[in-house]
Amino acid sequence: MRTAAIILLLVSLHGQAQVLGPQATLDTSRIRIGEQTMLMLEVPYRADAGQGAIGWPMIGDTLTAHVRVVTDAGIDSVIPDPEDDPFAMVLRRRLTITSFDSGFWAIPPFAFVQDGDTVGTEPLLLTVETVPVDTAAGFRDIKDIAELPFSWRYWWKQNWPYVAGAAGLIAVLAFVVWRLRNRPVRADVPAPETPPLPLHERVLQALDDLERRRLWQDGQVKEHHSELTDILRGYIEERYGVPALERTTDELLGELRVSPMTRDAQESLGNLLRLADLVKFAKYTALPAENEQALRTARELVMRTRPEPSHAPRP
Repeated sequence: MRTAAIILLLVSLHGQAQVLGPQATLDTSRIRIGEQTMLMLEVPYRADAGQGAIGWPMIGDTLTAHVRVVTDAGIDSVIPDPEDDPFAMVLRRRLTITSFDSGFWAIPPFAFVQDGDTVGTEPLLLTVETVPVDTAAGFRDIKDIAELPFSWRYWWKQNWPYVAGAAGLIAVLAFVVWRLRNRPVRADVPAPETPPLPLHERVLQALDDLERRRLWQDGQVKEHHSELTDILRGYIEERYGVPALERTTDELLGELRVSPMTRDAQESLGNLLRLADLVKFAKYTALPAENEQALRTARELVMRTRPEPSHAPRP
């Protein structure tokens, strides 16, 4: 018993020790003017440690006066080693950067807010080299533009699709004009507009449709939980005005703490989302009872948090 307890303690300490601070790395630290390199930002965290939301630094079109951001791939959540440790997760953000000035340019640290503490990455150095020029060779002027004789055959070969398209468009327009001029005149009676269903009824219909499709019964457990959480996240986003579809589970629960949603409802939502994360990312096989309970909990959550019906005042 003592040996087993020691082994469990060492495994727990090893899992906690793997959670490092935010990291910033360059795909290559030496480029030529105008070339691009990849800047990777990574924030490791553990899904079973109950960590709070992670605040990312604001990144615009430039990092410094000499380093520009070409593209920002956004934040992605991955599990580096799902077999050995399915709860060790990493948030990644890929930035493609470039520079048009030669020299040694420092990329300052990126400041993150994690569990209420501000943590920064290590600074980076980007070396930008010029293109070598053979100054011993003489400079040559740019050649003049060569004028080729006009060829109707070549012009038709290059432009016949446009001519055919224009002719077809003219024919369609002529047919539409003819049709409009010769159509019978009748009084159009507008169809009565059907009032839209309330939000909670639309969500309940979506949950009923998901249950009728019997995804988890056919072995599609991951797809079942993915669609279930998408329905709930869409409901939370429309109900409370929180961008739920763009947030991780911990980030969403952190923002809902200041929302009108009750603590019991937040706890139910968190259990549903964490079960779905285990199924989607940690290859956890949910039991049939868990799949059925997830749908029942989702319906109860919608009914408990639905907006109160508004009553028109009596005249």
